[in-house]
Amino acid sequence: MNFLQLAFDESLLAVGISRPNPAVGAVVVKDGIVVGKGRTQRPGNAHAEVMALRAAGEDARGAAIFVTLEPCCHYGRTPPCTKAITEAGIAEVYFAHADPNPLVRGKSRKILEEAGIKVFEGLEACEKAVAEESWDDVCGDEGCKVLSKPVDPAASRAESRAESRMLFHEIERFFEAYDYFVRNKATFVEIKSAVSQEGVIGTLLADGSRAPLKITAQGANCWNHELRAMSDAVLVGAGTLLADNPGLNVRFARGNSPVKILWAGHRTFSAPEIAGLRFFDCTDASADSRLVFSCVEQPNIQGIEVVLLSHATFAKNWKEMLANLARRGMHRLMVEPGARLAAALFECGGWNRLDLWQSSDAAVDRSLESSGLSGIPYPELPHGVVARESFMIGPDVLTVYEKS
Repeated sequence: MNFLQLAFDESLLAVGISRPNPAVGAVVVKDGIVVGKGRTQRPGNAHAEVMALRAAGEDARGAAIFVTLEPCCHYGRTPPCTKAITEAGIAEVYFAHADPNPLVRGKSRKILEEAGIKVFEGLEACEKAVAEESWDDVCGDEGCKVLSKPVDPAASRAESRAESRMLFHEIERFFEAYDYFVRNKATFVEIKSAVSQEGVIGTLLADGSRAPLKITAQGANCWNHELRAMSDAVLVGAGTLLADNPGLNVRFARGNSPVKILWAGHRTFSAPEIAGLRFFDCTDASADSRLVFSCVEQPNIQGIEVVLLSHATFAKNWKEMLANLARRGMHRLMVEPGARLAAALFECGGWNRLDLWQSSDAAVDRSLESSGLSGIPYPELPHGVVARESFMIGPDVLTVYEKS
């Protein structure tokens, strides 16, 4: 068990609650036992560290606190977390990610260390956050045996270090959008798309309308829902909404569902369309969990905020929308586009990362061919994009692209 993993799990439950503040999680541990957990509350209320310290009570004295983000050290809407940590009698602080805010970065560690508290950060903190018994205590000269099978302590330590590095990478990626928001006062845009082996994104019906095409397997689907859980909002275009009728909720991961955003463009939605689309059904959530950005009036949309865009070009309207989301304190926008919206985004450059899944299962294309229907090709990637990493989950390959 890694105590920073427990803190990270808490931080996911703060996404959508804490903004514009970062979603942070914390756990307090004493003698190897978790005595308090917490996550950042709504603006003006307690941060993760304070919530965890409150839960721990007197057990916090002499304990360690594990936090996903560097504790704040300045007065804002709330007092500094460094002050709460010091006054609680915490002996050790472990934080995974340094805060990009110049009011905090590096200063918190100095304050805590001057108070006599041991501080570990970054990868070192993730590695030291592992809860395990000493191998020297539990292993004899012949090594450990579990179910009559020998366990290699060195191999176990190596596996633990590998898992710690993966956790550190995951937390770094989680806070990347917050870092971008702090430095640029703008929302980080992450596109997620999936194509078949032949580069097809959907099915084109005989009447010219589009139908969904199942491309990725469950492993990729779980990854996509993890990204949704990390995002403040998820956006689809009008074409995708009409063809797929997506729910846009988090189902295969732990965390909150993001705000659902419709890029309506120049399409006016009719009353019958609205009645049949899950996006407009607010019975399972409040209406403020949805937004519509439109270039035209939407007289049939009731009870959901519609933002009318004022420009003549897609690029300017997209920029206007992102400015609106930044004012709302949204750090990460996940976009699940159809071919047309993806092409427009590639042309205007209004994105930061592209997560492109490609199936290696030829059955997807064979089923399309046997149906006699045409596939919708994914647009050509912009010139100069760089593939940063690639890995495989089941039959699907994910390649992560960024602009050069």
